[in-house]
Amino acid sequence: MKSVQIKRYGSSDVVEINETASVPSQSTGKILVNVKASGVNPIDWKIREGYMQQMIPLQFPSTLGMDFSGIIQQVGKGVPSDVKQGEEVFDYQRVKRF
Repeated sequence: MKSVQIKRYGSSDVVEINETASVPSQSTGKILVNVKASGVNPIDWKIREGYMQQMIPLQFPSTLGMDFSGIIQQVGKGVPSDVKQGEEVFDYQRVKRF
């Protein structure tokens, strides 16, 4: 899968396109979306530059982008039954806070 990633905190020069990123594993209560479009917001550059390390620590390489739209590819166990494979969706990533 193609992914925009960073391997360390820094300015825009740390951004790389990874053509061979691994597909995330399916897990309970989650869906896998084939992303067709994503947005870049002020929070994304703040995360990239490391300003949010205390609230949003990253494990590298880390994929950037919070807002997205796409098509549901897989539906995990425990996902509400009205969510179906093949549906078009848009949302934003939920960030775990530690």
